[in-house]
This record gives sequence, C-alpha cells and structure tokens, in this order.
Amino acid sequence: MRLLANIFRGLGIFLIIDGVLYGLHSRDIDGGVLILTVAGGSLVLGSYLIRGVHRASVVREAEHGEGATETEPHVEPTIWPLVFAVSMIGLVVGALGATWALVEGGILLVVALVGWALDVRRQWQHHHTASAHVKDVA
Repeated sequence: MRLLANIFRGLGIFLIIDGVLYGLHSRDIDGGVLILTVAGGSLVLGSYLIRGVHRASVVREAEHGEGATETEPHVEPTIWPLVFAVSMIGLVVGALGATWALVEGGILLVVALVGWALDVRRQWQHHHTASAHVKDVA
C-alpha cells in the first residue's frame, strides 16, 4: 500500500510540474488547469493512502505488540502481465479502426485481469495459511 501511495504522490508532483510548464509554454489555459486538477486528485489519493497505512500500522502494533511486522507474499512470475499488455495492443488497434481487434482485445483483457487476480489471490491465501501455521507452531 505504501508503494501505491508513493506512486500517486510521485505522479501528483510530476503532474504539477507538467501542468505549470504546459501552462507557461502553450496558449491552452484549459489543458493546464485540467492537468493541475488531476495532479491535485493524485496527491489527495496518495495522502489518503499514506494515512490509511499509518492507521493500519498503529492498529497492528496495538494488537501484536511493539515491533510486529507482517510481510507481504511474493507473487510468483506469471504470464498474465504479458497477456494484459497484448490485450492493450488489441484495444489500441481496435480503437484506431479494426473493430475485430477491439472485440478480441476486450475479451483478452477480461481473461488477463481474471487470471492475474486469481494468481495473486492464490498467493495471498497460501501466505496466510503458511503464516497461520507458523504462529500455531510457535
């Protein structure tokens, strides 16, 4: 969650710089305002996520004691990010005019998202089962 929060905060900072430079070097006022609006939303979302992480760590420390850490599972390499990328290519080609590629890209996108989510879910379940087993043994 911290990584996602830092990504949103970094994106917000980048978009602020981009929006200011765009506003200074173009005659399009609306575009600069829109970029700055998205930057503000990204910063708010990143700050909200950081606050949620902080609250969760306080609750975890209260429940498990000082210095308790819970690791995230390592998700094994999977084919689904590649399938996701190929589906995006299909969607772009379909958006440019080939309707058949749009349909196939959309179907492939749904398959990739479901497959990837199932792989991650399986890793999380395995991680929680293994960590519960370690706690029972200790």
